[in-house]
Amino acid sequence: MRMIDRRLEIDILATRRPASSLFARVRNAAYKLVRAWQNRRMVNRLSELDDHQLYDMGLCRSDVQSVRAASFFADAGLHLTIAARERARRHLRSGRMD
Repeated sequence: MRMIDRRLEIDILATRRPASSLFARVRNAAYKLVRAWQNRRMVNRLSELDDHQLYDMGLCRSDVQSVRAASFFADAGLHLTIAARERARRHLRSGRMD
């Protein structure tokens, strides 16, 4: 057997990942559940703010309400971040045209 053949065998073995254990899968599921619960709690706190405070963050009431209506496991932070960035882009574009 040539050296190059041995090296290919070593490379193949090095790229294999061990299967995740049951404990790791349960831990990841628990982490996702806790994270979703925390996100939902933060969205509920955002809904308590008035429209001016939400506007300061780049959000509007409809953004928060749409996230509240979404699935429990939907990533609320990602949705609100995208909404705020899009609103900021539209605001900058309209400001440049004036």
